[in-house]
Amino acid sequence: MPPTSSDPSRPLLRRRALLGAAAGALLLALVPGVRHGVTALAGQQDDGPWLTVATWNTCGIDAWGCTPFGDGKAKADTLVALAEQHGARVLLLQEACEGDAEAARQRLGADWHLALQPYEQLDATGARTPVDCGADRGRAGYGVLAAAPLTGTTPVAAPQPATGLQRGALCTTPGHGPRICAAHLSLPPADRSDRAAELRDDQLAALLAAAGDGAVLGGDFNARPPGPGNRDSWIWPTAYYDRVQECEQRTPGSPGRPGPTHDNGEKLDYLFTALPRHGCRIVDTGASDHRALLLTVPGSL
Repeated sequence: MPPTSSDPSRPLLRRRALLGAAAGALLLALVPGVRHGVTALAGQQDDGPWLTVATWNTCGIDAWGCTPFGDGKAKADTLVALAEQHGARVLLLQEACEGDAEAARQRLGADWHLALQPYEQLDATGARTPVDCGADRGRAGYGVLAAAPLTGTTPVAAPQPATGLQRGALCTTPGHGPRICAAHLSLPPADRSDRAAELRDDQLAALLAAAGDGAVLGGDFNARPPGPGNRDSWIWPTAYYDRVQECEQRTPGSPGRPGPTHDNGEKLDYLFTALPRHGCRIVDTGASDHRALLLTVPGSL
């Protein structure tokens, strides 16, 4: 959940969220652990094969207040741990650095492949500048890391801010597995009453349309689940939590009471699918202000 260029307070908010936490040096030694799990979803069967898909905002960009959450090695270590210790065969990434993701890919082996789309800052003249992670870790972006070749990788056409940070989404197919769509949605406008300035509703609709049937889609949506007390509930198309179900969803048509995926206590990270859901876990990595979310569905790569 990075800052926009017009919101310099966001890095300070990230740093304040760390007050009272363990010393930053200890974060590098943490092995991801299960923080919250949903393992009994209705209508499931125990036979396989099963495929585990994860989404994780790595918080890898120095200029966005992420340095207290560990360096590039901590990000790569966590990606490897999500694969090797938690069984993720497909990882949806946000705020990931090219160098970190490539280091993890190489450590995981030749079967692993990476598709990463860089963020860009768009100015009033139309000039586009990639976002640099800092510390010689390359450009920052969103995308997919998977244990199979990626084919049919295409961007999702959706509105972006007229100026400022251009996030986005892409879809790809790893091996013989389901279509995977990874997204990082825009931050809401300062004035949420100005619906004309809201982009997440159109971005959510475009993401679902691009994914099609039988896909797994998700990422950092920069949005709370719909429900009482959320004045932005209107941004969610009706097909979400209905035609496709979320990783933690227990009741048809309702998001229920999902666990927080961000240090601010909110759920901002999602995995949706119309496939049967075998289990759902939230993993607190200690290397980001976002937890990783893992969903298991029928399939293999």
